[in-house]
Amino acid sequence: LIVIGLGAVWKISGMVARRLARPLDDLTEIVRRIGTGDLKARADLDCYEPDEIGVVADAVNDMAVRIEKQMEDQRELLATVSHELRTPLARLRIISEIARDTGATPNTFDELDREVVEMDALVGELLASSRLEFGQVAKRDLSIRDIGTRGVERAGLAATALSVTGEADRVSADPTLLQRALANLFDNAKKHGKGADALEITVGPADVKFDVLDRGPGITGDGQALFKKFNRGQNGDGADGLGLGLALVKRIAEAHGGAVWAVSRDGGGARVGFSVKRA
Repeated sequence: LIVIGLGAVWKISGMVARRLARPLDDLTEIVRRIGTGDLKARADLDCYEPDEIGVVADAVNDMAVRIEKQMEDQRELLATVSHELRTPLARLRIISEIARDTGATPNTFDELDREVVEMDALVGELLASSRLEFGQVAKRDLSIRDIGTRGVERAGLAATALSVTGEADRVSADPTLLQRALANLFDNAKKHGKGADALEITVGPADVKFDVLDRGPGITGDGQALFKKFNRGQNGDGADGLGLGLALVKRIAEAHGGAVWAVSRDGGGARVGFSVKRA
């Protein structure tokens, strides 16, 4: 009787162990498929009870969805940047051939500068986007007025175009990403708003707001739609460029705990800006 009882216990234990191990084996296979590049692999949640294994299966599916989206976004971005780089490179080649045949003039060098600046901006967009993808936000203690002054100078505006409201002058942020966001706002004002009038910085107790004021027709419709990826302006204007500028501003703001907006100004023009948390 003892032997029979032990045999029965052993058999039942084996059945229970196999039942517990089977879902883990299935999850292991799903994770292995994801690791080898099959990003469509998903665990069948209907096969699991709402227990610890079900929670792990749900987490595995969520991870797969996030990885798949990131990979798709990166492929889309690289394909678009590669396509856009062809244009300035082709123009550089034409300018070079013309200069070789007829001789270089001051205008030739101006055109070369414009193409180099355009390629530099495209590469800058790609690098900033990659840093955000991998969470490489290096925050430092910065001077708010310093950030505004450098942003205005790089945009080619007079120092009087900057106004800062608020007594505090410190913010914890990534200086490179912050300058990229400001540069993109000024570039947006130049392409779609007939140029920028001013940069207004409002320092609050919890956040800092950066507003670029332009001279354009203002905002029609949903201003938040302008911050979607590959949006190239309203009413079909501004067809040049990637349409990533304001989308990148939104990602930079969100990485700093802030938000974005685009609204019409009283009397004409638009106010496009973003905020970051101070700490």
